[in-house]
Amino acid sequence: MIKAAFFDVDGTLFSHVTHSVPKSARESVAALRRKGVKAFLCTGRHITELEKLPLADMEFDGYITLNGHLCLDGDKTLLRGMPFPQWATDSLVEVFTKEKRPLVLVEEDGLTLNFVNDTVLRARKAVSSEAPKAGKYEGKPVYQASTCATREEDDIVRALMPPCFRTARWSEEGVDIILEGGGKTAGIRFFTERLGIGPGECIAFGDAENDIEMLKYCGIGVVMGNGRDNVKPIADYVTSDADGGGIKKALEHYGLI
Repeated sequence: MIKAAFFDVDGTLFSHVTHSVPKSARESVAALRRKGVKAFLCTGRHITELEKLPLADMEFDGYITLNGHLCLDGDKTLLRGMPFPQWATDSLVEVFTKEKRPLVLVEEDGLTLNFVNDTVLRARKAVSSEAPKAGKYEGKPVYQASTCATREEDDIVRALMPPCFRTARWSEEGVDIILEGGGKTAGIRFFTERLGIGPGECIAFGDAENDIEMLKYCGIGVVMGNGRDNVKPIADYVTSDADGGGIKKALEHYGLI
């Protein structure tokens, strides 16, 4: 029996074609919660970014943000944080600045970017977001970092990172840098333990490579029709596009609404 559902945001709940959450998805999430299934957002975004998107008025039982590094309750109160070791953050700042590569550092209350270039602007536009203003890192705890790199540059990015980090790609030019113990699955595990349920009682929805881990972890992994071709093979069910009623179709397929 499914007791919790975890929804990626970009390309899953939120469409970058219409720049909105389809009405069918909104109604389906609400219907799911009325039936007693807990619904959670599970994203690499910061909560301040989510509040600027047209899903800020939707109600959820919790928020897994920054790829599991910050977990909040339904009232958006912080429950759990996984900050980077300070030495690791300092290393990222030093190396990425030296190599003249963009680096976004995500703190509990905002984002710091070392510099803006055309690649940064393209990557942010791809997820319907403006680039944060460039500024100097002031030493606050950091919960996630991100950079802009093509797939061909993956090995270069990894070589710049201390060994305590791994990458999670979210677009053709966008890559998150997270702790080895982080990831969306870490956030899901935190909430399932609080609820006293197991991964087999969960369903997850996603579309991109940074969703693969959670799609495999949950009892049911649903990939959107607009998802990447290398993500679809691991799905238990491939539904329609985000704009084609994909959320509703999958929930009906499994008899959840």
